[in-house]
Amino acid sequence: MHAQLPARKRGVTGAFPAVVRRICLPRPGSVLPAQSCGHASAVDDHGRFPCFLDVEASGFGPESYPIEIAWSLPDGSITRSLIAPQTVPSWTYWDPQAEQVHGIDRDRLRRNGWKPEVVAQRLRDDLAGRTVYTDAPTFDADWLRRLFAAVAASSVSGAEALPFAVENVDELVLMDLRRPGEAIWQAMVRLDGIKADLNAVREGKHSAGYDVGYLLALWRQAHGESIKMHHGIGPLPMTTATGTFVRVKK
Repeated sequence: MHAQLPARKRGVTGAFPAVVRRICLPRPGSVLPAQSCGHASAVDDHGRFPCFLDVEASGFGPESYPIEIAWSLPDGSITRSLIAPQTVPSWTYWDPQAEQVHGIDRDRLRRNGWKPEVVAQRLRDDLAGRTVYTDAPTFDADWLRRLFAAVAASSVSGAEALPFAVENVDELVLMDLRRPGEAIWQAMVRLDGIKADLNAVREGKHSAGYDVGYLLALWRQAHGESIKMHHGIGPLPMTTATGTFVRVKK
């Protein structure tokens, strides 16, 4: 879809099943439980994983907006949420080619999406003060800013900066992979090999939740863990009518 985007963002690959438990947002209208957020290190005392994030959008360009966001926490849990665009007057742009990649139609967003302010608040609750990692930080950060700008436009508090930092997952993994005295290109070759191994067992589904699972698996594989299709909970669980993951036991 864009020459500068990673292959996953262009829709070339599918999605690798994550290997940790999922959590769901409460149903629309219910109270969202706040979760404490710590400092901005990649891995903190509250869990073993960095935080990862992925955004699907209505298309590309200045008129596009986020329609699905997924993110993970240090305990490995993943939250995925669809976003209802109808409450934001300027969110009307729709690219049919983008829909072919993410597979989300506008009617589904109207029926099952969360209000932007609900998703923005949950992102604050879960990720404020942290650093989150994505494979397309420029694009994903821009769409996140549009989400928070849309919420600020309808709020008396006004605009706000992103409550968390967005960084490139490759830089994180390369930092961990690079050995003392080694040239950076050698670590890059090993990273490419890990990605090739994961891509070989990916499924065809493309969504923000699956893609966060892939980033989590990439980090685990880089740290020497063996990632298998049926490790842990196995393939991703079914989704509810609101687009969130069905809660499953470990």
